[in-house]
Amino acid sequence: MNADKLMGEEGRLKVRETIAGVEEKTSAEIVCALATESGRYDRGESLAGLFVGVVAVLLAHAARLYLQPEGSWGELPALDPLWQVLIVSGGFIAGTLLASFFPRLRGLFVLDREEEEEVARSAAFVFATAGMATTAGRTGLLVYISLRERRLVVLADEAALGVLGAEGLEELKDNATKLLAEGKFTDAFVKVVEDAGAKLAESLPASREVNPDELDNHVLFFHPRP
Repeated sequence: MNADKLMGEEGRLKVRETIAGVEEKTSAEIVCALATESGRYDRGESLAGLFVGVVAVLLAHAARLYLQPEGSWGELPALDPLWQVLIVSGGFIAGTLLASFFPRLRGLFVLDREEEEEVARSAAFVFATAGMATTAGRTGLLVYISLRERRLVVLADEAALGVLGAEGLEELKDNATKLLAEGKFTDAFVKVVEDAGAKLAESLPASREVNPDELDNHVLFFHPRP
């Protein structure tokens, strides 16, 4: 199910109101983004297909041995190479389709490192395309959650990063990790936004005359697959 269908209107409103409340106290521009998943993971689909194809041909060989007439001492003819190719190909197609429709199955063939790289890449893409790097005061802060991978990324532009620091961004993420692991992604958004706002308000207080509200407070949704 897509992220925008998982997050109801109540959750969206809660995040919008939290951002609006925080931005009354700080000039930071905060955006929350929710992705169904951060990559297509086509390699995982191919590996799933290969696995099913290999298992299928092994089962075909096992079936031949099982179906050998009892008491027959004659040598069984080998499985025709063409049939082996057809079985592997059919298994590959079936496994690929199953992995395409069932993300959890696809995830079994995706390395943690690959997931981490895809989430980081997708978060950086959202940061760039959502206008967060072009705010007047360079105060953009992105809170990005990818549902299938259960990963959270916090990115900050120059001024916000100068206040929070790299360690501060990691701390914001770590403090919300438990909520995300429990599937409470709305609460995870709220936690990061409120914690970040408390720190940013001290060094980047609200000054809408100098730094007006430049970015919408609504949650952004992303789906790498149609």
